[in-house]
Amino acid sequence: MTGKRELKREKDFLINLRTIMETYEEIAATRMTRVRTSVLQNRNFLLGLNSIFKQVRFSYEEFINKHMKRKRIVDPSKLTFMKHNGKKLYVFISANTGLYGGIIGKTFRVFADTVKKAPADVVILGKLGLEMFIAEKIKARLVYFEFPDNRIDEVILKKIVDQIIKYDEVLVFYEEFISVINQSPIVTSISGDPLPGEKSETFVRYFFEPSLEKVMEFFEKEIFASIFQQTISESELAKFAVRMVSLDLASENAKNKLKQVILANNRMKHQENNKKQMEKYASMKLWK
Repeated sequence: MTGKRELKREKDFLINLRTIMETYEEIAATRMTRVRTSVLQNRNFLLGLNSIFKQVRFSYEEFINKHMKRKRIVDPSKLTFMKHNGKKLYVFISANTGLYGGIIGKTFRVFADTVKKAPADVVILGKLGLEMFIAEKIKARLVYFEFPDNRIDEVILKKIVDQIIKYDEVLVFYEEFISVINQSPIVTSISGDPLPGEKSETFVRYFFEPSLEKVMEFFEKEIFASIFQQTISESELAKFAVRMVSLDLASENAKNKLKQVILANNRMKHQENNKKQMEKYASMKLWK
């Protein structure tokens, strides 16, 4: 049977635990609110920008093919302003700490299954993703970056962009914020390529000023970095929402457990009082 001291220790522990949970929940809610405004404002704009990026890239490839046929050029690398390595890259945005529910594990499952089915080079952001990757024993060329969970580190971001921009095709695996209680793993191409199974868009023909090459250079360097930064912010927002909901649930569980402990403590007090009353009554009978 649980003693009085054990109940008191458990009660104190649950009170402290609940306070900690509520504090972290408030922090997560504050961060989610801060990130949510900018992410949702930029989402539609950058989705549209990414769509235009695909159209521009299609125009550039069409231009190269026509120019190669006209000039009888076999090697297309002679017509490009940027050196690409001709490879595909998978980027998994994870986290460094826990308390994100099961959303990171779900995203990793999509990522791991994709790597196994269609092997390619891998970039991972966050310690949890690295641990999962090692535990899964996936055979792939890996580059790891320790990226902070609660802010965009511009210095590290530049290093990541410099690493991934040289790939022909870049797919990013992360979490998308749908609502406070609904987040989902998502895969996005940030290199202007359609995803597997994705319907081709209706491409529009553009006039490019000053030139198609200059516009492509701007898209592949500047817009590429902006779109990638948005995916990181999207992932950040989704994880903060998951953390807030998880902590709220944990706080509610601690609250219910605390009620049970207080009830057990009160029951024990009643039993002690009853015992004292019985002993007092018995001693009074002896005196009579």
